[in-house]
Amino acid sequence: MKLKRIGLFLTLSLSWVSLSSWASIEVTSPVWVATATPIQGNGGSGSRTTVFSQRMVLPVLYAGTVSSIQSASLTDTNANWAVGQFGTNGTQAYVEFNNGWMADVAKSTTSSTLVLAGNLTGVVSVGDSYRIRAHFTIASLFGTNNETGLQSGGNTAQADNILMLVPQTQQTLTIFYYDDGINHGWLTADFNPAANLVIYPEQGLLVRRVAAGNRNLYLKGTVKTGVTVAPVEPGYNLVGTLKNLSNLTLGTLNIYTGNPATGLASGGNTADSDTVLVVQPDGTSATYFYYKDNFGNQGWMDANFNLSANVPINAGSAFFVRRLASNGPFDWTIPAE
Repeated sequence: MKLKRIGLFLTLSLSWVSLSSWASIEVTSPVWVATATPIQGNGGSGSRTTVFSQRMVLPVLYAGTVSSIQSASLTDTNANWAVGQFGTNGTQAYVEFNNGWMADVAKSTTSSTLVLAGNLTGVVSVGDSYRIRAHFTIASLFGTNNETGLQSGGNTAQADNILMLVPQTQQTLTIFYYDDGINHGWLTADFNPAANLVIYPEQGLLVRRVAAGNRNLYLKGTVKTGVTVAPVEPGYNLVGTLKNLSNLTLGTLNIYTGNPATGLASGGNTADSDTVLVVQPDGTSATYFYYKDNFGNQGWMDANFNLSANVPINAGSAFFVRRLASNGPFDWTIPAE
């Protein structure tokens, strides 16, 4: 029943990296939040990569109570949305439930029924509250006309690149703002339209900037309250905590639960464990795992076996989760704000 994800694999070889969460500026109210995420210039040569995640969600478009469910269909007899308002041919949106689960809207078939991209059985019950929110997309995040001011160009070599990790396929999706003086718009590296590509709430992004000047990514939205359930796929996943202000640590991420079906699998070293890779300000990465042996010793450690439960995972940062293929996918319950 989880959201369908767009993910990708990226080799960790970032020579210049800015971790945006360490320099984000926010203005908050009880509901709304605005952020300015710095996207660093290349310093005069080569490129520099900024790693970040969202700290907000878009406002609620509709809220109601589930009247009935049938597999992937949700009906709310009090709803009044338009046929086709949400989904593939309308607003790209998802349904959010109080238990943290989310599901993409495939289409709104009637004024009171949604077809979702997943089975609701066992996850949602009649009488549960729900909210419909629009997804962030490349265009809504960075501006339909590149209002963020990333360097445009005729191809990915000339322009700044947005990199999306796609966990299901373990591929890298590279996006840039195309501009030949006449035509312009967001494209993938193979020149397919990219403006409407969805950025999921917990998804991390990388921006590789080839231009020298800094840019700020300005966003506003509402604080995500309550827990969030996010899928973790075998291979690499680039994720954030969807926190506005709350910083977590490895020990409080709830990504290790003691049950490999609901969290990371422990082990005796980084080779036989699922791992968390945190990018450092100098571009290197540190690898962490949950150590556990047959003698009762356990805890978060780095690759050199230093205790690491207190390593910070800051709001707005993004980190890699490497899930061993043999362990299969799991659903991570991100702690509430």
